[in-house]
Amino acid sequence: MNRSLIMKIEAVISAVFGLALLFAPNALVAMYKAEPMNGPGIYNSMLYGAALIALALMNWQTSGANATEAKHVILGTLVANSLGFLVGLTRQLTDPSVPATAWFNVVLFLVFAILYGYLQFARAPAGSPAAGSAA
Repeated sequence: MNRSLIMKIEAVISAVFGLALLFAPNALVAMYKAEPMNGPGIYNSMLYGAALIALALMNWQTSGANATEAKHVILGTLVANSLGFLVGLTRQLTDPSVPATAWFNVVLFLVFAILYGYLQFARAPAGSPAAGSAA
């Protein structure tokens, strides 16, 4: 799977979740069969939705850039997905109020952490045409 496709898929998924969290956080929570959120929960979910939309835009805009230009967005998205995976997994394993359906989020974070880890650490052989290009 190439970098551009990975970044565009991440962008679409981030935008969908971001828009849902920004405009209808309790509707998204209801899809997970979880309890509705209170005011501070809604507020924080809306802020997270805004951050996801920003991440989506950065990934989409960078998807056509070369490897050198994309490296900072790749690193940032790797960190975001890795931390999201760790937080999601920890909460899933330790908080009985988190519904089983939230394993979906854990898996999404894990898949994108692995994909962005690959993009961050896989290096094209020196002198190959893919070195420094949009591999």
